Amino acid sequence: MADILIRAIFFLLMVLLGYAIKKVGILTKEDGIALSRIVMNVTLPCAIIVSFRTFVFDISYMIIPLISFAANWLMLGTGWLISKGRGRDARIFYMMELPAYNIGNFTLPFVSTILGPLGVVGTCLFDLGNAPLCLGLSFVFTAMAIGENPGRSITRSVLSVFTKPAFTAHFTMLLLSAFSIHLPDRVFEFAGMISPANAPMAMLMIGLMLDFRMDLSKLREALSSIGIRFALAAVIAITFFAFAPFPYEIRKAVAITAFSPISSASPAFVAALKGDVALVGFASTLSIIISLVLMPVLLVVL
Repeated sequence: MADILIRAIFFLLMVLLGYAIKKVGILTKEDGIALSRIVMNVTLPCAIIVSFRTFVFDISYMIIPLISFAANWLMLGTGWLISKGRGRDARIFYMMELPAYNIGNFTLPFVSTILGPLGVVGTCLFDLGNAPLCLGLSFVFTAMAIGENPGRSITRSVLSVFTKPAFTAHFTMLLLSAFSIHLPDRVFEFAGMISPANAPMAMLMIGLMLDFRMDLSKLREALSSIGIRFALAAVIAITFFAFAPFPYEIRKAVAITAFSPISSASPAFVAALKGDVALVGFASTLSIIISLVLMPVLLVVL
């Protein structure tokens, strides 16, 4: 437990280091965006590939993406109900902020170096059900709910997840595992050289993109959305960790992943819908800060 706590503290220190580097002017928020592209397109896919090296597929594991998929739809519907009759901006905010999790460049780095390969697999399986809404479907249905043309079809939104290397990596590795197809050892060795960089780069990226300037007038709205998300997360975490018939590392990973912050894609989608981007940015920052505190605690407690 002491070792896990120390590693969790190191993660927090890396985030603070990234924030400090930004504040003294060595790097900027724009550098954090560039770093996120490296994480999502290079280091994270390699970390996923390495984690599947010894994974043995079991059809029962497909319960995990079904849980996250159902949770996303439940949150989307909740957002629609809460915002009913409250105006266009409220509908956009709640329907875009309640569903979808920032798993790829936030949760996976925590899990990968502490829970090991099985933990990464559990988180990847959860992300499998999260990705379609995170990367497009929530945007499409929100646009339809406010009477606008989303500019993309449902099919196109679903297929767009395969343009993301991280998603393609864990979908492909899962598919290969299902058919007992093993990649050459050299592939894993090459990916293994790159994957250790994923966690520090992801934490520095988060630090660079954090912004503690918050509009307190928007605090109530932001906290309401985060409170609803984390209430559902608690139900998923407690139920899954206590009753799911899976290895400990997978149960722990899914329980922690349920507390992932708001999707990093949300601000861009809200901007496209001409919603309240400032409120979304505030809620996203607040959710990251809360997750930065909660997830290390969960790593130690569970």
